[in-house]
Amino acid sequence: MVGKFLCKNLLLSIFICFLFPSASLLCDERDEVELEEIVVHAVPIEDRLSVEMMEFGHPVVIISSEELKNTGFVELQTALEALIPGYFSVARAGRGSYSSPSLHGSDEILWLLDGVRMNNRLYGGGYLNTISIHHIERVEVLKAGESLYYGTEATAGVVNIITKGVTDKKSGEAGASYGSNGYMETFGHITGTSDGNGFMVFGSTEGWDGYIPCDNQSYINALNDNNRSPTSYDRETIGLKYRKDLNLRGKADLRLQVMRQAGSFDYGYPTYKVVFSDWEEYIAILKWDHDVSDRFSYYIKSHLHTWWSEATFMKLDGAYLSDAAPWGYDEYGINIMTSTHWGHGNEVLVGVDFQNYWGKDEFPMAFFRGEAENVVGIFANYRPYIPFLPESRTSFGARYEKTAGTDILIWDASLKTPVLNNYFFRGVLNTSFTLPNVQQLYGNNPLSNRFGNPDLSPEESLNGEIGIGGNWKYFNFDAGYFFREIGDMISTVTLSDGSSTYENTAGKTKIDGFEISMNIGPFGGWSFNTNATWVDAKDKDTGEQLELNPEFYAKFNIAYRPENKSYGFDIMTRYTGDIYERGLGTFEDVKYGNYYLIDISFFKTFGKENEHRIFAKVENLFDEEYESRWYRATNADGLSYLYNYDGLPRNLVVGYKYTF
Repeated sequence: MVGKFLCKNLLLSIFICFLFPSASLLCDERDEVELEEIVVHAVPIEDRLSVEMMEFGHPVVIISSEELKNTGFVELQTALEALIPGYFSVARAGRGSYSSPSLHGSDEILWLLDGVRMNNRLYGGGYLNTISIHHIERVEVLKAGESLYYGTEATAGVVNIITKGVTDKKSGEAGASYGSNGYMETFGHITGTSDGNGFMVFGSTEGWDGYIPCDNQSYINALNDNNRSPTSYDRETIGLKYRKDLNLRGKADLRLQVMRQAGSFDYGYPTYKVVFSDWEEYIAILKWDHDVSDRFSYYIKSHLHTWWSEATFMKLDGAYLSDAAPWGYDEYGINIMTSTHWGHGNEVLVGVDFQNYWGKDEFPMAFFRGEAENVVGIFANYRPYIPFLPESRTSFGARYEKTAGTDILIWDASLKTPVLNNYFFRGVLNTSFTLPNVQQLYGNNPLSNRFGNPDLSPEESLNGEIGIGGNWKYFNFDAGYFFREIGDMISTVTLSDGSSTYENTAGKTKIDGFEISMNIGPFGGWSFNTNATWVDAKDKDTGEQLELNPEFYAKFNIAYRPENKSYGFDIMTRYTGDIYERGLGTFEDVKYGNYYLIDISFFKTFGKENEHRIFAKVENLFDEEYESRWYRATNADGLSYLYNYDGLPRNLVVGYKYTF
């Protein structure tokens, strides 16, 4: 009933305010006096959403394209690891390889591209490592349970990559980078508007010969004496954007973007002779934004996303475990959201999500054909104006979602209020959920004696964070305590007949911790920022720290940007504490980590309008040797052994970019 009511009123509001603006109290501009009391939002709803969530007490960090450009990063994962407090990730074998990112001790992160989910619908989770960092306008990282607006898989938070948009004037850029281990990259875009029609064309190509991440003993134990292959990849992106501004009541525009990404990755496992995958991805987004008046706005967005790959695994004896086995998924959906203001600053956001997805995996050890699934979500968020607390911002919301005979209701409440001059208090308490993925539901594979469970319930969690902070001219800080309790966790279990399946486990897994961050400067061009995170993520049965979750990690960055000068440099330091690898069969758990990484970068601009830019970056300056992952394997003689991957060694990247 709640869902039908919200959906009905959402569509009715759009219809009334668009066609009959003078007939609706919600959209009525009334008299001139009351208009002065209304908060005017010239920015479309979705574009302002993350900043406003920060104002209402949610922990949010936003990285601009300028910061990405000045710090010299060429890959998004390493940029996030260096720049986002509370975010941890380590790539298994350097650029382009698998990583295990987490926010505040949880890996249930939802990855978005321009607001469209990119997570792998087959296995859940994922990260967007395919988009060129040069196409990014900003990255929005939301670090609390964020299922209210975004639905499933946002238990830890959301990483939303916003790409550069169409401009009114003709502009663009072109550049190239070159680095160690055969790294090469070219990129560029051109954009402009003519007769009310705006266009952008963008693209990039990138390749890396990689390095050999496993030591000699790993190959000896695997009985692999003649095939030490490095990790490597080639990938490319090409896309088109179109924008049309329309002369309707208020402000309206239509946006279309189409993107193709493709790549080939060689993973260099010591346990196989050949492991590589070729993939291709298409993303299409059509969006209509309409600010009808200062009181009412809405948008309608639809998307199509397909991701397909062919995986090849050749064993050491030359036999194929899989020969270009296809796997991937198709997904499409629509999202509608409205914003209604009244009085001195009251606002209600109401929205509807619909998604349909289907996937398959013909890899012999993971064979399944997922049934098509529909997901429908309806949500509302109320942001009241409180007369006796005019500077405080509070928010209350709820979301109802239904899929595959399962329905779930979650809620969200947050607050941010000033206290004692420049200090503020923030707090958020909410619930979130993660739906079972396609493999967990339908992954029936008699060859591996593993079967899906279509009766799985969603994982549910209670999330909270409270913090204090302060802002001054040359100094700001934020300190917070966070916690998360996860119930109905989906785990792999072994049945009495020896087969395995997935079940919702009893009890709750608890994660909590602290985070502190400080920023100082700029003084004479110098800026300093540092942050530290402590995570207590204990297994509910053993009481031990969960694997791939360091108990402590910290970052310290120095930037120099002299005033009225055309150069700058950065020194970026990261420390990772103890990490544990568990579930290694008869072997004891492995403790590793406890390492420092230092990157330095330099840029210089020149030309009449600083249109030329050169940069250089050294990652892992002191060539720190550190282990990124541990695994257990068994060779052809039946010997079980452990082996590890080594992290990215010292490497240099230099580049040039021309902007016009």
